[in-house]
Amino acid sequence: MEIIPVIDLMNGLAVSGKSGNRKEYVPIKSVLCDSSNPLDVIKKYKENGAKKVYIADLNSIMSTGNNFETVKSLDIFKIVDFGVTDKKDLENVKKYVNMTILGTETLNDISILKEENIILSLDFKDGKLLNYNLEEILSEIDKKTPLIILDISSVGTQKGINVELIKDILKKTDNPIYIGGGIKSEDDLKISKELGISGVLIGTTIHNGKLDLKKIIQKYGE
Repeated sequence: MEIIPVIDLMNGLAVSGKSGNRKEYVPIKSVLCDSSNPLDVIKKYKENGAKKVYIADLNSIMSTGNNFETVKSLDIFKIVDFGVTDKKDLENVKKYVNMTILGTETLNDISILKEENIILSLDFKDGKLLNYNLEEILSEIDKKTPLIILDISSVGTQKGINVELIKDILKKTDNPIYIGGGIKSEDDLKISKELGISGVLIGTTIHNGKLDLKKIIQKYGE
């Protein structure tokens, strides 16, 4: 199981916040790093054993600019959500990343779900998949394409993973599954591994010191 640390970018800085209330996000404060410079944060991630990073370009997602050059400068395997809506967007951003996230929050053109080097993010808020019917969108995706179950409402809350939601989706697809949002403790990692989850996206609990990034990568990482 992969342990993939998260970095949210806004106005060139690494930021943190809760439940997708992006206008209220503030520069990150972390036990890993006394800087909100993304280069410094990524350096610490790598020093602690991370091989990949999940990036959300919040400016791009909110259509208030972008952090393309910042993303380009980060020397690590990058899985990035730029808020892609269609094929033109995808073509514009894929040169900056290793894999591009297509999220149901922003995606308009489901035909690009057949493209290579993508991950489909199933974006849930308040228990509902944003903008799509779950079965419908699962029928459009290649069976090898990874999926992220992202509980936006849980981001930064540390309230624990939504086990019932994860189990429900696992019943409906054989695609590799990653989960993000609300990681509370090591118990969430144990449950994820037992369920056969391919990877866990983790942010808040590594920055506040509740989980030690190096230790959990050594214990649960591939």
